[in-house]
Amino acid sequence: MKQPDLANTSSVYDFLFIGLGGANSLLILNLYKNGLLDGKTIAVIEPSHKLTDEKTFCFWSTKEELFTLNLEELVSHSWKQIEITGITTQSIQQLSYHHVKGPDLTNKTKEVLGLREVTYFQSTLDHTPTIGSNYLEVTTGGSVLQCHKVFDSRPPTFSKLEKNQSSLYQSFYGWKIKTDKQVFDTSSMGLMNFKIPQNDSTQFIYVLTFESDTALVELTRFGKEKLTKEEADTILQDYVQQLGASFEILEVEVGVIPMNSGKIDVADYGDNWINMGARANLLKCSTGYAFHNMAEDAVLQTKALKNNQKPVREAKKSRFSFYDRLLLKILSNTPLQGKIVFETLFEKVPVIMVLKFLREKTTPSEEVFIFSKLPKKLFLTAALKDIYHQINQLPIIVLPLVFTAIAILLSFLQFEFIAWGILAVGFLSVGLAHGALDHLTSQKISSTKQLIYFVLSYLLKGALFGIVWWLSSDVALVLFILYSAWHFGQTDFKEWNLKQGWQSFLWGGSLLTVVLFFHLDELSNILKQIPNLTLVNLIHEIPPNGLLLIQVLAISSGLILALLNKSTNLVLTLIYLLLASQLSLLMAFGIYFVLQHSMNGWKHLSVGLDKDSSVMWKNALPFTIGGAGILVYFLLFTVESYIGIFFIILSCLSLPHVFSMHQFYQLTSSK
Repeated sequence: MKQPDLANTSSVYDFLFIGLGGANSLLILNLYKNGLLDGKTIAVIEPSHKLTDEKTFCFWSTKEELFTLNLEELVSHSWKQIEITGITTQSIQQLSYHHVKGPDLTNKTKEVLGLREVTYFQSTLDHTPTIGSNYLEVTTGGSVLQCHKVFDSRPPTFSKLEKNQSSLYQSFYGWKIKTDKQVFDTSSMGLMNFKIPQNDSTQFIYVLTFESDTALVELTRFGKEKLTKEEADTILQDYVQQLGASFEILEVEVGVIPMNSGKIDVADYGDNWINMGARANLLKCSTGYAFHNMAEDAVLQTKALKNNQKPVREAKKSRFSFYDRLLLKILSNTPLQGKIVFETLFEKVPVIMVLKFLREKTTPSEEVFIFSKLPKKLFLTAALKDIYHQINQLPIIVLPLVFTAIAILLSFLQFEFIAWGILAVGFLSVGLAHGALDHLTSQKISSTKQLIYFVLSYLLKGALFGIVWWLSSDVALVLFILYSAWHFGQTDFKEWNLKQGWQSFLWGGSLLTVVLFFHLDELSNILKQIPNLTLVNLIHEIPPNGLLLIQVLAISSGLILALLNKSTNLVLTLIYLLLASQLSLLMAFGIYFVLQHSMNGWKHLSVGLDKDSSVMWKNALPFTIGGAGILVYFLLFTVESYIGIFFIILSCLSLPHVFSMHQFYQLTSSK
C-alpha cells in the first residue's frame, strides 16, 4: 500500500475503508474473491501504527457455513466439544467452535490489498463528511478524498442511556502459554470457568487448547471497571499454577469490548456510506460475539455491490434486544449474580441450545424453556422493570387505544366491571389529582395566607358559574361545553406540539361531539335530569339524518385537522373514540378523560413544575380527598335524579381548573 504523496490534495476513490478491523477485513476478502476490487481505486484510513490485529476471533458454525462465509482458509483451530468447568463437557454435534488469529486475518487482507494500488492514510477523519451528488467527500490528515462508497468500521457512539439500559465493559487479558508437561485436553475448549475470584463483577477463565502443552488462557470480566494488568496477572498466575506445570508466556492478548444496550448514535450520510461491524449493531451487546455476524454481513454487502443494489440488513428481533437488556441490567446491578446465572444456564440447558440462543436462532418456545431454568425472581424483577419503562416510553395515545379494545372485549365477556375498576383507579390517581394541583400552577402562592386566598377565589369562580346555571341552564350548558372543548383541545395540542388556537378549539369540539352524539339516548337521559334545561328537547328531537350529519361533520372536522397538522395522533384518537361508541357514554368519556386528557395534563404538570409524580400526589392529596368525598356522597347517598345536580357541580369545579391550566400553559410556553 502506498502512502499519500502530498497533504491537502484531492483524490477520487471508488472505495474508502475506514478502519481495517475484522468487519472491513472480511468485506475486503469477499470483494476480492468476487472480483469486485478489479480496476477500483481504493483508500484506507487506519490510524493505528500497527497494521496487525492481534485479537483472537472465535465463532461457531457448521462445515457448510464455513464455505458459505468464505472462512475456511482463516480458521486456525476447531473444537467439537465445549467444557464448562465443574459443570459439563458436551459435544456440540454438527457445529464446531472455531478460532481465527487476528494477524492471519489482517495479513490476508494486506496480501489482497497489496495486489491493488491502495492509498493508506494513517490518520483519522478531520471534519464531518460532505455529501455530494455523485460522491462523499472526507478530509483526513489534511487530504481531501472524494469517494463513491465508504465502509466505516470506527467504534460506535451511544445515545444517553435510558433507565432500563446498561453499559458495561467486557475486558479481557490473556496469555498464550507453553507448558513443560502435556496438561491440556485438545478435544475440547473451555468456554467458562467461574472458579476464580469475582471481584464485584462477573469474570471467568476462557481456555483455547491448541496443543496438549499450548493454550490461550484468558481472563474475561463483565463489569463496570476494566481489568487491570495487575489483577489479571495475579488471577492467571494462580490458575496456571494449579495445572502443576512450569510455563512460558508466548503471547499476551488484551482488549475491551463495549457491552451497551443503548441505542447506537451514528450519523446517516446516505446509502453510499455503509457502517460496518459494531457500528452497524452487529455486536451482541450481552456477550461481545460479533465475528459470525460480521462474516454474514460481508457476504451480504458483497452481493449487494455485485448486483448494484442497496443492501438490506435485517433488523434485530426485538425480543432478543429485550433479553440483552435484562442480562446487562442484572450484570450491572447485581454483578455477583452473573456467575449464578451462567452456571445455572449451562447446568440445566444443553450447550448446543445455548449456542443457538446466543446466535439468536431459537424459537419462542425454546426461549421459554431456557428462561424457565434460570433464577426466576431475578429475571422476572428485571423484566417487569423493563416492561414498565417501555410502557412509560410509549406515546400516551397508545394507552386509551389499547384499553378501548380491551374494554370492548371485557364487555362482550360480561366482565365490564374490570374496566370500570381500572378507570376508577385512574380517575382517583390522575383524573381528580391533576385538577387538585391547580394551587401549584400559580407563582403567587408562597404562604398559607395566599393558599387560602387561592382556594377561596377558586371556589368563588365555581360559585359564580353556579349562578349562571341558576339563571339559565341552557346558557350554562353551552358555556360548559365550549370551555371544555377549549380545554381538551388545548391539552391535546400541547402534548402533540401543535399550534394552539382555533384549530385546537375545533378539535376539542369535534371529539366531544363524537363522544356525545354517538351516545344520543344516554346523553338525553342525563340532560333530562338537569333542572330547567330546554335544550334537551332539541337534542331528543334530532332526526336520524340530522344525527348522521352531525356525526359525519365531527369526524370530518377531526380528519381535516389531522391532515392540516399531519398528525397521526388525531386520527388514532378518532379511531378509539369511534370504537368506544360500542361502550356506554360514561365509559367512552372516561377512557378519553382519564387515559388521555388527565395523563397528558399530569405529564405537563410534572415537567412544568419539575416535580416527581410521588411528590405531586402528596401535594394533591388534600384536594383529591375532597373531590373523592363529593363523588362518594353522590354515589352512596343520592338517587338517580340527582345526577343532574352532580353534573352542575362538576361543571362549576371544572371552570376554575380550565382557567388555572390555561395560565399554566401560557407561563410554561413563555419559559
